[in-house]
Amino acid sequence: MKIKQISVVLENTAGQLYALSQVLHKGDIDIRSIFVSEETEFSSVHLIVDKPARAVELLRKQGYFLKEVEVFALKAEDRPGGLMKILEILKANNLNIEYVYGFGEKTENKAVFIFRITDIDKAIEVLKTGVMEYLHSGHVEGTRKSSSWELIENL
Repeated sequence: MKIKQISVVLENTAGQLYALSQVLHKGDIDIRSIFVSEETEFSSVHLIVDKPARAVELLRKQGYFLKEVEVFALKAEDRPGGLMKILEILKANNLNIEYVYGFGEKTENKAVFIFRITDIDKAIEVLKTGVMEYLHSGHVEGTRKSSSWELIENL
């Protein structure tokens, strides 16, 4: 359920993201997901790739400052309130979201969200069950099989 994400710090100047993607391209690494957050002088680039160990090796060899973190991905119904049900479960279990980003898959009418959470193991466990002790199944749409979300093994 956990997915390796590579977070890279880039100088916030023209061409930096291109240079990073060029390193990955030359290493035959496919970017499955990317999120860039900007600061004044630097940007953080969060990447999920098909070959994370190889990507880390190549990026470090090129002098990039990076860290590897664990995240998880899930699909939720792409409709108003689809994300809210997930957030409600995480909140009910006192789980802190460090960040989340997402994108839509119109072929399945689902939205995919990538979560970075302080206690990732607990988060995955409560989302697997799909129900909380004090919530009735009608409130959270039942167990995992009938949930309005689905944990993703790989992107």
